[in-house]
Amino acid sequence: MTQHPKHSHPLLRAILPPAQTRKHKEDRLKAVSSLTQSVALAIIGVGLVTPLFSNFGALNLRTALAALCVALLFEFISLVLLALIPYNTDKED
Repeated sequence: MTQHPKHSHPLLRAILPPAQTRKHKEDRLKAVSSLTQSVALAIIGVGLVTPLFSNFGALNLRTALAALCVALLFEFISLVLLALIPYNTDKED
């Protein structure tokens, strides 16, 4: 009788990521949420704040509204990602 190895092939263990825990998923969701919030702030900075300080006449209402809408979309995505994180009432961080 041949015995099956306890672990998979060493090459597969090196290539494939380890099993995710709930904490790993939570950390990744927080990181992506933070990224989308940073993108929203950058869009506000480039689309609204910079034209106000550099040349007020260069501020186009249509461009400002587009920047605001895109920034709000990214902020909404961030809030949705944060809502996907399960809330555990038993454990306090």
